[in-house]
Amino acid sequence: MSTIDRISARLPRFYKSWEEDSLIALLLKSISDELDEADDGITKLMKSHWVDTANGEQLDRIGTLVSTKRLPKEDDEQLRSHLKRAVDEYKGGGTVPVILDQLKGMIGDEKDFEFIENPVTEASADFAVKANDTWQLGSNSIEDEQATISLSVEEEGQVSNPQVSNEDTGESITFNGKLKNGEQLVLKQNSAMLGENNVTKEMSSLKVPILPRKQSVWKYSEALLEKIGVFDTARFDEHTFAVGVPTIRLHFEWTRRQPATFMVNVKAEILQKKNLSESLLKNALNSLKAAGINAIIKVME
Repeated sequence: MSTIDRISARLPRFYKSWEEDSLIALLLKSISDELDEADDGITKLMKSHWVDTANGEQLDRIGTLVSTKRLPKEDDEQLRSHLKRAVDEYKGGGTVPVILDQLKGMIGDEKDFEFIENPVTEASADFAVKANDTWQLGSNSIEDEQATISLSVEEEGQVSNPQVSNEDTGESITFNGKLKNGEQLVLKQNSAMLGENNVTKEMSSLKVPILPRKQSVWKYSEALLEKIGVFDTARFDEHTFAVGVPTIRLHFEWTRRQPATFMVNVKAEILQKKNLSESLLKNALNSLKAAGINAIIKVME
C-alpha cells in the first residue's frame, strides 16, 4: 500500500479523498510525496553505511573505519569481502565458521568449493638397521595410523626370522623364514608378500604393529640376535660378530591426516568468474587463520 493510500484510509469517508481532482486528494499527494522522498533518503543513507549495499566511495569510507583500503584493481564486490574479512580479523577470526563465511563471500556457495579439515596425504620413512638396532618414529597424524612395512637386505647374505616391533606398545610381527639379498618382504595388514609369493602363513601375526601418533621406539631383530658376539666376552666358534651381519633397509609407508591444517579445493573457472587469483585467496585465508595453522589452496582445472 502506498503512503497516500495509507493516509486516505485513516480519513473519514465524507472527505472523498479518493477523488483525484479534489483539493484534499492534491494535498494528500503533496504530503505523501514529501514523506516518500524523506523515507527514500533515509533508506539510501542506511544502505550507504552497510557493506552489502554501499558502493564506490561509500565503501571506501567504510574501509577507513577498519583501517582497510581498496587494493589495486579491486572492484566493489571484492572490496566488500575484503571489508568483512577485516572485521573478522578485528574480532579475532581463525574459527572454521569464520573462514567458511569468508570463502562464501569471496567464492560463492559451498558447492563452488570444498573445505577439508586435516587433509589426507601420503607419508614414508626409511631406516638402515642391523640386528638389535632401535629408532624412533611417529605417524605425524591426528590419530594412530596403519603402516605398510617393507624389508630388504642391502648387502650379500641373508637373515633369518626378521622381526619388527614397537617397544612402547609391545606389538611385533615376525617372518618365520629367510630373507635373501635381492628379495623384498612387504608386510601389510592381514597379508605378507615375499616378492611375488604370498607368505602370510609364515607370519607370527596378521596384524602389523600400529604407528602411534606420538614418537615411539621401534626395534629390529632376527634369529642371529642371541648369537651376536661382544668383544672380550664372546667365543670365537659360538658367536657371530656384527661386522658379518647384513644391513636391512626398512621402508614405512602410511596415510596420515595432517594436523593443524585445512585445504580448500576450488576450480580455476570459479576463480576466473569471481575475478580472483590464487594468491589473493591464499592471502585472505592467511590473514584469517590462527597462528600455527597451515592453509593449503588447491586450484583444479
